[in-house]
Amino acid sequence: MPALWLITLATPAQFVLRWPGFPVLIMAVGVLPLLEEIVFRLGVHDWLRGHIRARWGPLSAANLFTAALFAVAHLLAHPPAWALATFFPALVFGALWERHARLWSPVSVHAFYNLVYFCCLGAG
Repeated sequence: MPALWLITLATPAQFVLRWPGFPVLIMAVGVLPLLEEIVFRLGVHDWLRGHIRARWGPLSAANLFTAALFAVAHLLAHPPAWALATFFPALVFGALWERHARLWSPVSVHAFYNLVYFCCLGAG
C-alpha cells in the first residue's frame, strides 16, 4: 500500500473509481501478474539468489536487484514516477517468493496490486 500512496502523490489526477473494461482487467489481474512473476521470480530472482548470497536484514541482494529490474522494465509502459513506485511492491513479491517458494504467493498479491491500480486509480 505504500507504493499506491507514492503513486497518488506523483500523479496530479484525482482519485476516481473507473472500470477498465473486461479484457484489460483479465490481462492486468490474470495474465500479466503470472507472466511477470514467472520471469522475475522463477527466472531473474532465482538466478541472482544462486549467484549472490548477500543479505541486509530481511532483504536479499537478489530481491533488491530483481525489484530494481522490475521497476526499470515498467518504464516501457509507465511514466518514470509510476515505474519507480513498482519497486516497493516488487520487494513484497520477492519477499513472499523467498518465504514461501510457491509462485501463487507473489502472483496473487501482484494481481491484487494491479486490481487496485486499474480500478481505483483510474488507469487503463
